[in-house]
Amino acid sequence: MNKNYFSIKLLLYCIVILFLSNCKVPYDPPLKSAKTHFLVVEGYLNGNGQTNIKLSRTRNITAGDTAADINETGAHVELQDSNNNTSPFYETGNGNYTGYFYLYTGNTYRLHITTADQKEYVSDFVPFKQSPPIDNIDWNLKDGGVQVYLNTHDPQNNSRFYRWEYQETWEFHSQYYSTLKYNPVDTSVIPRTSQVYQCWRSQNSTTILLGSSAKLKEDVINAAPILYIPEHDKRISVLYSVIVTQYSLDSSAYNYWNAMKANTENVGSIFDPQPNLTQGNIHCTTDPSETVIGYIGAGNSQQQRIFIRNSDLPAGWNLIPNCLEDTVPNIKDSLFIYFSNNSLIPYSQVRAGYLSASGSCVDCTLSGTPVKPTFWP
Repeated sequence: MNKNYFSIKLLLYCIVILFLSNCKVPYDPPLKSAKTHFLVVEGYLNGNGQTNIKLSRTRNITAGDTAADINETGAHVELQDSNNNTSPFYETGNGNYTGYFYLYTGNTYRLHITTADQKEYVSDFVPFKQSPPIDNIDWNLKDGGVQVYLNTHDPQNNSRFYRWEYQETWEFHSQYYSTLKYNPVDTSVIPRTSQVYQCWRSQNSTTILLGSSAKLKEDVINAAPILYIPEHDKRISVLYSVIVTQYSLDSSAYNYWNAMKANTENVGSIFDPQPNLTQGNIHCTTDPSETVIGYIGAGNSQQQRIFIRNSDLPAGWNLIPNCLEDTVPNIKDSLFIYFSNNSLIPYSQVRAGYLSASGSCVDCTLSGTPVKPTFWP
């Protein structure tokens, strides 16, 4: 009796669980599409040379969205100082505007923008902030990878708030040295006239890097993490370089970038802060109710570069690539089938035909440039 009772109870329990699991349906909350493309202003008024300002527009993000960036072109952009002096920027394409200025401590500066539709925008006047030099950039091994970090300080205790950007450049080699290439004109293999073995590639930082010594007695930043390169990463397969740019911020700029960091990076879990509309220091004078995204600061930035060689790393850092290899007979049909779409690329001739391998293992220009950077040793 008891055995039957518990069997029935277990069966009912399983039926309830099965019923509840089948009741789960996806919930896609309705989203209100923004009708306005907000102006986005990116840049920093560099006081010792070239200043680059990027103007673009926000856009709606939908499932499968592959739309290109909306660049703000045809705008008139100028620098204004507190003494009513103005200096123009020059449009260089794709929403980029460039100017060359020398700014001075004691003055305040702002950006003035007139878009192609005759709407005007200005940033708040900001003080000139002189960044102290970077003491040094160094690296150490951490969890099998490479941790790059930075040290800096201001003996005058005037900086306190910092932001960093970086650009990485690395040299890499193909697995095979190719002296041959496919000629689609007559379906033949001919000698190469330029090398595709040694290449370089660069990329800019995509995260917001901030540091503050506001709570410390001295204005010192010690071992601020800049970037982490995982173990076996191809970026240090030969020679790697990173150049770091340091900006000194005022407290308002630091708060803005800190909020932007929280909005763009610290999201994804129920414990992360909720996204909020971060207020910058740029305003539309034509329509004061319009939202503008961006913060413009002014000052002298500082830079420092380091190199890391593959020989500085533990043995076994470079992994043997998984290369598709084959010997393609010197027959026109075979050459066309294997070489016309770059599925394989010839690298050496043998009696049976051509030794060949997958494109990424032979032609480094598929992911880099063969032009050596001017700063490369």
